[in-house]
Amino acid sequence: MNLIPGPLQTADGRHPFIDIADFVRSAQLAERAKLDAVFFADSQGLGPQGRGFAYLDPLTVLPALARETEHVGLVATASTTYTEPYALARAILSIDHISHGRAGWNIITTMDPAVAANFNSPHPPPREQRYRRAAEFAEVVDKLWDSWRDDVTETWDLARLDRAPIDHHGEFFSVAGPLQLPRSRQGRPVVFQAGGSEQGIETAARFADAVFSVGVTEDASRRYRERLAKETRTWRGDTAQVLVLPGIFFTIGSTEDEVRRLLHEAEHALDDSDVLHRFATRFDLDPATLDLDGPVPPEVSVSDSSRSIGFAQGGVDLAASDPALTLRRFIVSGGGGHRRVFGTPGSITDDLIGWVERGAADGYTVFVESLPQFVEHIVPLLWERGVHRHEYSGTTLRENFAQHTG
Repeated sequence: MNLIPGPLQTADGRHPFIDIADFVRSAQLAERAKLDAVFFADSQGLGPQGRGFAYLDPLTVLPALARETEHVGLVATASTTYTEPYALARAILSIDHISHGRAGWNIITTMDPAVAANFNSPHPPPREQRYRRAAEFAEVVDKLWDSWRDDVTETWDLARLDRAPIDHHGEFFSVAGPLQLPRSRQGRPVVFQAGGSEQGIETAARFADAVFSVGVTEDASRRYRERLAKETRTWRGDTAQVLVLPGIFFTIGSTEDEVRRLLHEAEHALDDSDVLHRFATRFDLDPATLDLDGPVPPEVSVSDSSRSIGFAQGGVDLAASDPALTLRRFIVSGGGGHRRVFGTPGSITDDLIGWVERGAADGYTVFVESLPQFVEHIVPLLWERGVHRHEYSGTTLRENFAQHTG
C-alpha cells in the first residue's frame, strides 16, 4: 500500500498530512487486511502552485508506526541522489530493529527540478549519472548491512563481535564502514525500486526484491515483468525473482449502473483539477490548451526529455490499446500515471486475480485513498477465492513476502 498525501490544507485551516494519527489508522487498517506493507512515496520538494508531495518525512513516521503495529511491513522511499549511503543504511536498519525485522527501502533517483533546487543545484543530474550513482549507492548499502557477520544482538561487548570495514572506494562514494548496527533479523531489509527506464530496470534486477511499477494495461505489464525477469537472471542467476507490484486506484460501485455513473462523474470533474495538471506536467503540456473530448495528443510519447520514463511508457501503452479513447477517459483510466479501475467488487476481484494468473503481476500497490473500499469490498472476496492470506505466516517483512514466491 502506498501512502499518498492529502490536500495541503482543509477548509478549516488544518493540515491533515501532518497528523500522525491518520498514518497510524491507515497502517492498522492495512494490517487488519493482512497486507504485506505500508509503502511511502516521497519527494523533497514542491512543484509549481504547491503541487507535489507534502507530508512528514517517512524515515521519521515509520518508527512511530512500528510501535503501533505488529506485522505489517514498513517501507520508506529515499533518494540516492540527495542523501548518503551510510546515513540511509543506518536509518533503514534502525527502523528494521525497532520494528523487529519489518523495514524496507524504496530506491529512487529523483528527476524533479524542484528537489534539485533544494539541494544546491538548479537541475537534477542527467539520468545516466543518477543511475550510476544509484547502483553504487545500493552496493554500498548492501555492504554496510552485511558488515556485521554475527547475528549477535544481546551483548554490547563490541570487541568480541565479528564485523569488518567495507573500505569502499568508487566513482561517487568512499565509505569505510562498518555500520554501527548488527544485521537485520530478516537478513537485510527488503529493497524496492520504482523506475521504468532501461537504467531503472537494471537497478531493480541487480538490487531489488520488488518493483513498484506502472502497469496501466495487462499486456504491457506482462511484457515488463518478462523483461525484468530476464534481466534479473542475467545479474543474479536463474533462481532470483523480483516481484512486480503495479500501482492501482479503485472506484467501486455496487452495480454496473453505479459504476457507469461514477466513471462519468470522474471524467467530468477533470477540468482544472490536480489530476489534469499532473498529466499536463508529465508531458510538458499546457492544460488550458487540451481538448478533453478529443483524442490523446501526440505529445504522449516516450523521449529523452520524459521526466518519468515509466509514466510516459504507461501512457503510450494505454493510448495504443484503444485508439478511440478520448483524452478524458485516457486520463481517468490512468494515462500518464497509475491505473485506475472502475468496477463492482466482483469485477475488480476478477481483474486482480486475472492479472496475477496470466503473468502480468505478482501483487499490487493499493493507494491509500482506495484502501478503505479495498479492505471493505475486495479483501473479503480475495479471502473467499483463497488468494489472500487470512493470517501473517512470519514475523518479518521478508518472510511474508516469501509467500509470493512459493
